[in-house]
Amino acid sequence: MHPELFRIPGINLTVPSYGVIVMISFLAATWWTARRCMRVKVDPDIALNLGLISLIASMVGARAFYVIHYWESQFAHDPKQILNLPAGGAELYGGLIGAFIACVLYLLIKRASIRLWADLITPGLLLGMGIGRIGCFAVGCCWGGPCSPQLSWAVRFPFGSPPHQRQWENRLVTAPDRLIFVEPGGRGALLTRTVLKLPRKTLEDVVRQANRNLEQARRGGNPDAIATAEQTHRITQQNISVLLDHFDAHNTSPEELLTLTQDANLRSQPIHPSQIYGAIGPTLLALLTSTYFYRRKRHGTVMPLGLGLYAIQRLIEEAIRADNPHDTFGLTISQSVSIGILLMAIAAYFILRRLPLRSPRAVAFVPPSKDVPKPAATA
Repeated sequence: MHPELFRIPGINLTVPSYGVIVMISFLAATWWTARRCMRVKVDPDIALNLGLISLIASMVGARAFYVIHYWESQFAHDPKQILNLPAGGAELYGGLIGAFIACVLYLLIKRASIRLWADLITPGLLLGMGIGRIGCFAVGCCWGGPCSPQLSWAVRFPFGSPPHQRQWENRLVTAPDRLIFVEPGGRGALLTRTVLKLPRKTLEDVVRQANRNLEQARRGGNPDAIATAEQTHRITQQNISVLLDHFDAHNTSPEELLTLTQDANLRSQPIHPSQIYGAIGPTLLALLTSTYFYRRKRHGTVMPLGLGLYAIQRLIEEAIRADNPHDTFGLTISQSVSIGILLMAIAAYFILRRLPLRSPRAVAFVPPSKDVPKPAATA
């Protein structure tokens, strides 16, 4: 598990692993699709445009789907958290739906063949989905359920990771008192590595700065400035000051606790690497649909085949995963969407049987010739 790929020297900016892997997945999918376009004489520029459109639309769709799904539990009380992207929160199916709608609209505007382009982009789409799951493994999201320690590919995630956090909440694992932070309301929480990476001096400087700002605001006499400073001071006292008291009570430091979290005995119980399952499945389907693409006898059949098989794979994957609640008709939201996609894939197959073998808009792309003479300049 490596949520941080590296830090940029000088500016100390963290490069997240998930973002880099997702970008690689889009580049790989777009490159593979463009190569296929060149092979079958289809305009590759459209593939590049679709890749950019998909990147933007999928990010918006994935976040919107997650917000809608968890609105009551995470966002209803504080809608500003919708824009708190570093906290995470995205649904793959939301990204797929967003990208699909945006790409269809673009193809309609370009008056291009939707059936042909559905065939062209499906292998790349599945490849991108498979590579993207590696990013999930890097950050520890989308984890699987418990499995036997004898399973040779079972994984144990580190202390404070999402799987470990969930197992601690369910009392499946324990943690030393020094690593359990009691919040002002009396609720216990694990000290995350993100918090423990902050030096004590930095935390103390934040407290001192909040005290100074409050004193200066009170001397200034501006009611708005005083209210803002008091709110900041209160938040600081509720979080950082209490955290410093925790260190003092246990006679320890963030550095010592951070070292303690690396103890192998504090990892999660063995679980299925469902992220790896989710990476292997779409990748194999990408190879299958790429092979079928050159052997198909009817335009538009590659996407129903690919997404239909992916829906079946996702139904099985969700049965292994342990991170999603069964809050949609007794199923996870992804299982429900998978059933819908599978039904639509079957329906699309029967609809395509009534259409011509070739799409009327599927025309060969003829690149502009470099030998065409330029028009003579006019006086």
